[in-house]
Amino acid sequence: MVTKQSRPCHRRPAADAGRVRRLHEVSTAVYRTEPWQFRRVMAMIEHCAARDFVREVFEHHRGAHRVFSADAFLAAYVVTPMLGIPMHQTNVTAVVRGWTNGQRRALGLPPHADIKYKSVNDALRRLMWACLSPRYPEWDERSFAQALLDASLWCHPPTGAVALDSTDVSTWARVRYRKPLVDADPDGLPPPDHPLAPLDPKHPHARRRGHHLPDAPVGADIRYIYTVDVTARMGWRSAEFEETCYFCGFDLHVITDVPPAPGRGPVVHVARAMNLSPAGSNKGVGGLPAVRALGATIPKPRQLIADRAYNYVTNARFALPVWRLGYTTIYDLHPNQHGTHPGPKDTHTQWIDGTLYPESLPEGLEDLDPIDIEMSAAVRARTELRHQARQAYAFVPHGARRADGSRRYRGPAVEPARVRCPNNPVSMRASQSLPTTACTPGKACGCGRTLTLYDTDFPDLRMPFQHGTLAWEASYHRRVGIESIFADLKQNRLAVHRGFFRGFGIRRYTLLVGFTLAALNLLNLHDWYSKRECLDPWGRFLGEPEPEHTPHWRRRYLVSVRHEESSAAARSGR
Repeated sequence: MVTKQSRPCHRRPAADAGRVRRLHEVSTAVYRTEPWQFRRVMAMIEHCAARDFVREVFEHHRGAHRVFSADAFLAAYVVTPMLGIPMHQTNVTAVVRGWTNGQRRALGLPPHADIKYKSVNDALRRLMWACLSPRYPEWDERSFAQALLDASLWCHPPTGAVALDSTDVSTWARVRYRKPLVDADPDGLPPPDHPLAPLDPKHPHARRRGHHLPDAPVGADIRYIYTVDVTARMGWRSAEFEETCYFCGFDLHVITDVPPAPGRGPVVHVARAMNLSPAGSNKGVGGLPAVRALGATIPKPRQLIADRAYNYVTNARFALPVWRLGYTTIYDLHPNQHGTHPGPKDTHTQWIDGTLYPESLPEGLEDLDPIDIEMSAAVRARTELRHQARQAYAFVPHGARRADGSRRYRGPAVEPARVRCPNNPVSMRASQSLPTTACTPGKACGCGRTLTLYDTDFPDLRMPFQHGTLAWEASYHRRVGIESIFADLKQNRLAVHRGFFRGFGIRRYTLLVGFTLAALNLLNLHDWYSKRECLDPWGRFLGEPEPEHTPHWRRRYLVSVRHEESSAAARSGR
């Protein structure tokens, strides 16, 4: 007799029981957020103009209620770089996992909600979609990143002077072609002497035999695409932080605060505005959106300091638009920009390094070396004396700049005269200590003229003072503040190198860089004031107590009388 065996009772397996769980789904890493960090991030979110935009994006969907709220999303992506860890989605998830119950309740998260990698990554993807969607025409990735920077500096007003420069942000994608060609924009500085540079700088996109095999595709900008990230391009960078002089990725243009005038006290170097563009793109086209993002927030003197990568491009791409925004520009000049150019027609004047002079300028004062930091004190003094001698012949402003971009300039022999010219009798009554020009009496010269100059007259060279003088050096070298920002971004605080951001697309990188720079602003503000035993602006806004002042004892050095007597006996009798 065969008996039927009863089958054991099995429970129905879970939906994901047979699925192999990925590593980031089983990670147990936890990152704790300090109370002072969390308070400042919460205050920043409350003043962020993009807060309602993110809420609307997260609420506009079908299905179950989203547990990962908009405030939690903003806080998680700002806190992650504040902790000094890369901006990976797994790290953001670990930051959320490390929040206390009180911090979760403040952000609208249930105390025991399990926020997984999928929720964190899906939130970023929805934001990227919203920045491209026509449903939100007033928002894109640039405006969102700028809203983060504005919120992080809500209680820190600008100084009135800013510095602009760019650094590299490498893409996570790997270059898939051998010997890629760095086809940078030709409207810029000449490429360095490197095997990956084109043989002819005038034709940077020309193919060379043996390069980028197999042939790389060409994008809409007629530049080669060497990675699966179709928005990344090849570009040049300074060979610092143990990196090569070329990379594939994006150029990050950042604007920071600098002292309003030379000799003024130090200021906090924060990221006031930013813009991300493909590497190797035109510097003027990439830097101008960052300047425009500042709007009217920069007060007087409203100065912009930039290196020669920005004034070496076509004037219509940077120099002219920046002037029309009301900025006074201070540049460094490329060696190719030095020299003499003819002045306005029939005015008997000439341009020298961006300054207008009459043709009666004495010989020997036309070609002067600019003051350099490597010069000795004696050489610097002699060079400055020669520049001051030439400055007496310069045309100087005679009134404010008008709305149409014109401005009046008076010659050196116009009252109050700075030189004595035979063709201007009033100037000959001036002191004998003033230099006398070699103009021929009765022959037309430019010493006593008053001219009208326009924005189109060498806007890439004109500055408030003569290039190469001590005044120019003191004013231009305020731009070291932007190098401080990049040092904090690359090495001192964070390590924004290849792999710090993961993913593809310039839209994604713009959002992540915006979060990172906003976090860096909060850190720099807190630490700058803490080192001076003061309360930072966010601390004052939150009503935190003033830090205790630590007394600093000066070390006393005792010198024996015997040593003083022996030293005095050894001196020479001169």
